[in-house]
Amino acid sequence: MPLYKDVLLVRHGESEANLSGQLAHHTWDPPLTPKGVFQSERLAKQLIAAPVRYIVTSPLLRAQETVAPLSRVHHIQPVILEDLAEVDLGKWDGRRLQDLATANLPDFQAWRQDPEANPPPGGENIVAVGERVLSTLANFLENCQPSTLTVAATHADCIKGAVLVVLQARGPASRRMWVPNAGQLLLRHFDQDAWSIIFSPLCQRGEEDHWD
Repeated sequence: MPLYKDVLLVRHGESEANLSGQLAHHTWDPPLTPKGVFQSERLAKQLIAAPVRYIVTSPLLRAQETVAPLSRVHHIQPVILEDLAEVDLGKWDGRRLQDLATANLPDFQAWRQDPEANPPPGGENIVAVGERVLSTLANFLENCQPSTLTVAATHADCIKGAVLVVLQARGPASRRMWVPNAGQLLLRHFDQDAWSIIFSPLCQRGEEDHWD
């Protein structure tokens, strides 16, 4: 098999912005809720025996707090990668999703249908988000040892965008994906700069954890 390096993409735990249904990037950097803290601690327990060699994170607080327990367990200092940050939502940043929906804005409705063709005013489209996420990870992996695992804390649309790029899919497909808080996706990066999605039981939920 060609040389490879694995990356476990992890969406941050539940944040105060998730709880309030508010978009948060430039205008607000909310912490995790108590439930989000629990999710971060559970992640560390799930990965306690995993061969984690590196940890990287979005610069936003909710992502950094998500990998903090994992960092302590594995004694690894997380590296902040700016391009793992949340999608830029432009003029909608800081607003509540419910308010945008009830305002019946044509550009918001178009974005909900196809976030690639109809990015937020002044914001990013989702494929561009995926490209920047994979590019920054590939650059980081250049200096990593082969056959190692990197855990990367990021955001839901960052993970969706990465999937679109790996599968060479288009923006509307992202609306058929759901990335829950603390959800994970394992990617494998090969030396020829190719990515694959890996189906793995690396990080499983307990049967007792059923949250709506």
